[in-house]
Amino acid sequence: MKTFNITLIAALISSPLAAETIDKAWELGVFSDYIKSDTNKEHNTDWQQIESGKSLGIDLQKIINERWDIRLELAKTRYDIENGNDKDYGTRAGIDAIYKVEDSSFYLFTGVKRFNNVRSYNAANVGAGYNLQINDRFSLYSEAAVYRDLDYGQTDQGIKLGVKYTFGDVKKSPVVNKAVVNKPVMETMKSTTPVVKKVMMADTDSDGVSDNNDRCANTPANVKVDSQGCTLYSEKSVEIKLNVIFENNSSLVKPAMIDDVQRLADFMKEYQNTSVVIEGHSSATGSEKYNLMLSQKRADTIKNLLINKFSIDASRLSAKGFGETQLIAQGTSLADNSVNRRVVAKIETVVKKVITK
Repeated sequence: MKTFNITLIAALISSPLAAETIDKAWELGVFSDYIKSDTNKEHNTDWQQIESGKSLGIDLQKIINERWDIRLELAKTRYDIENGNDKDYGTRAGIDAIYKVEDSSFYLFTGVKRFNNVRSYNAANVGAGYNLQINDRFSLYSEAAVYRDLDYGQTDQGIKLGVKYTFGDVKKSPVVNKAVVNKPVMETMKSTTPVVKKVMMADTDSDGVSDNNDRCANTPANVKVDSQGCTLYSEKSVEIKLNVIFENNSSLVKPAMIDDVQRLADFMKEYQNTSVVIEGHSSATGSEKYNLMLSQKRADTIKNLLINKFSIDASRLSAKGFGETQLIAQGTSLADNSVNRRVVAKIETVVKKVITK
């Protein structure tokens, strides 16, 4: 008796090869697979001693949301029959529901298939797969599946390798404004005509203001002072803006957006007196109640990321969802919906800096 082992090997990489910039809608796959027939078929003349088969096929996958897809599959298979002394051709067609594991490239699937080879029969299948993203459009995938014959009670097994192409609109790049620093405005001190005095007045801290007029003693020698001997300061206004775009029906932050969140965190660490309101928004697709909940969940995701990953004190952060009440784009296209699915934040502050000589 021949034995058959299915081994699914997936090489995990530490970070994505390319950040996703496609609003995915459909995926078209081309694959090759290997089907191992139930051992009982190999010795059964009613099945023409069918052994195994190699297939070529295509599948079309509809992206439902961040967790679920649905897939149609069609394949043509060449089987070994009569103890490997002859060949026979068959087809396989069916539909699968696919569940994508959270924060992972692994997925699970189940479905029904119609086999037409030596005999025609219906089968239920379950399996697991791994998707390796090559770039924004292309990915490789591998799967292992078990097919249970619902008509004759046999069990087949299969492994699959394929490549997929993604259809969807290109996302609009989020704009993150870096801190804008206004040039300090300094008071212009009017020069006065020096008066020659016969008596020299003491200036202990050498700041150019005599002790009898000095209201700020012992100022550092390298700073500028006003007419009363006190340190002069310049003021500068600094700000930062955040705009994080989300996938449809999702509150997960894409890897490409993490750097933008970190810039906001770095700004808050530099300016410790600042706080921020994180505003979550959604597109107009779906009910108002659900969109309000989803927008709040997105705002909370950014807040928790600042707290847990970048160590920003929770007392400096607040999150509020606005649902679909503040749409940027009023249309209903994929591009309009994409820019509306966002979290925004803005921080402004004024800092004082000593003016040196």
